[in-house]
Amino acid sequence: MSGPATAATAGCLVRAPREDAALRLFCFHHAGGGASFYAPWPARVAPGVDVLPVQLPGRESRFRERRFQDAGTLAEALADELGPWLDRPYAVYGHSMGALIGFAVAAARMRAGGRAPLALYVGAYAAPHLTPPLPPADLYGDADLARLLVDIGGLHPQFLGRDDWLRALLPIVRDDLRICASHREAGLPDPDDAERRLPLDIRAFAGADDALVDPGAVRAWERYARDFRLTTVPGGHFFPREAPEPFFEELNRSLAALLTEARRAPA
Repeated sequence: MSGPATAATAGCLVRAPREDAALRLFCFHHAGGGASFYAPWPARVAPGVDVLPVQLPGRESRFRERRFQDAGTLAEALADELGPWLDRPYAVYGHSMGALIGFAVAAARMRAGGRAPLALYVGAYAAPHLTPPLPPADLYGDADLARLLVDIGGLHPQFLGRDDWLRALLPIVRDDLRICASHREAGLPDPDDAERRLPLDIRAFAGADDALVDPGAVRAWERYARDFRLTTVPGGHFFPREAPEPFFEELNRSLAALLTEARRAPA
């Protein structure tokens, strides 16, 4: 990611937003992951879009901070922290657990009367009213949980024998699974209540070979959208890094339309 962090950077951002960008894209990472998942994105996304990965507490550059265990509290904290940077046209992308968090942050921001995102992009995650695709935090022992992460592409097999490394990783994963399981208490809009539904355009992506989340579960996000589009792309659960070309081709096509809208939007 280009550019060092500065004093003006929100603690959850890896670097300060660019003042010359027409559109900001705030990116939320998957369970057990970190903002580094988005390190290749600035080179793949249209130049007018400022890719801003959001780092959750308790990992990577924020590893000393206490982790959250519920989506509602985390979303309120992030909406607060990101508030100064949501004053101009922006969009949100969330991958896997990040889709739930990104949606909750957008909802918290809009409830507070703030600017809505031009679009919410959700990747590889079931709609919030469905059972979370990831298992409960304490369902598996360490070995089985690590094997599940390998099976969905979230962990390289070489780490299965690294007990020291797994002891550091798996508590983070378990807290993130608790975040996913807290979705019903997160204060999210009710898709069956037209008065509480948010005016959101949602663009969803599903991996054709995703062993964890099928396209039908991703399509169910339509119930939360003012306007909705689902794109199924090649690859598994982590299709942005497994098969990046078709994913970024479609993402950039959508972002180009948002850039036009952003350049027309009032400051």
